[in-house]
Amino acid sequence: MRKLSGRRILLILCALVTATVALWILFLQPSGMYPQPDQSQQGPFVTLELKDPPSEGVILLEGYGGTWLSPRMLCSLESAARAHPDIPVTLLMTSPVVRETALLQALKTNFPNLQLLQLNVDLLFKGSILAFWYKERMWEKSRWPKSHFNDILRWLILRKYGGIYLDLDVVILRSLSSLPNCTGLESDKWVAAGVLKFSPEHSVIEGCIERIAEHFDGTVWGANGPELLTEVLHHTCDLQLPSGQTPTCKDVKVMPTRAFYPIPWWEWKRYVTEDEDLSHEILNDESVYALHVWNLHTQHAKVDLRSHQPYASAARIHCPITVNHSGAYM
Repeated sequence: MRKLSGRRILLILCALVTATVALWILFLQPSGMYPQPDQSQQGPFVTLELKDPPSEGVILLEGYGGTWLSPRMLCSLESAARAHPDIPVTLLMTSPVVRETALLQALKTNFPNLQLLQLNVDLLFKGSILAFWYKERMWEKSRWPKSHFNDILRWLILRKYGGIYLDLDVVILRSLSSLPNCTGLESDKWVAAGVLKFSPEHSVIEGCIERIAEHFDGTVWGANGPELLTEVLHHTCDLQLPSGQTPTCKDVKVMPTRAFYPIPWWEWKRYVTEDEDLSHEILNDESVYALHVWNLHTQHAKVDLRSHQPYASAARIHCPITVNHSGAYM
């Protein structure tokens, strides 16, 4: 067998290193979901209190271990606190610290119902049917380990505390307090998991956790979010599509796409495209409660806060403090 030359070995090693770095960028690093801070947005680290959030409030989750909250994430937080002044709004973080920027300080000063806490992940899994899954670090077998771990935290948080759960790329337009237990359609085929409201230990949430314990799927991006929830609603509530009716779950409402996902993910560019008529239509429609702005797709697009992009128009109204701290772009 002919021996490999030193040059050929070096080329092979370079190729392997390049492939490894590419995989890390695509699937592992948290910045694949959220941008990293620039120097103007740095601040001192503040230690977060490690305790349970209030039950049945509003909960948002930073489950990627990040220590900095981007203006877009803080826009989501501000809009939730602004729309729900009479109930607690909590951002749970898996990081024990957060950078205390001027914007974050301003939000905490202006919204007494707002708090940031460190999530006690060990306690969350302890005693649940996913304790073994957590102990064996099963999420590391996923193609998107950080994202899928974040998905699983969502179900356990809702099971334990109940209330309203929001992704950190959701802008709230009006209060969700009057809604029953609910989720929302993102299309004629799928129920989404970016906006959820359930009472603690609800059978639908229990069903999601049980299915993860039985068969965790790390090969499909939405397997532990929309696909999981749609399957459980079919099994538990006899979900009818595309109507969203749930005949055997009288206490669960599947909201129409217009409620939380008025622009579908495959049309995400419309959120960041100049369109005054669309902005006016969405923001003045009382059937639209929230805008899920599809951060996976929009994260690299500029949101011009002086424009009539629907995202920018919503931000000026529903997270004005964030806008005032963000300059021309967010």
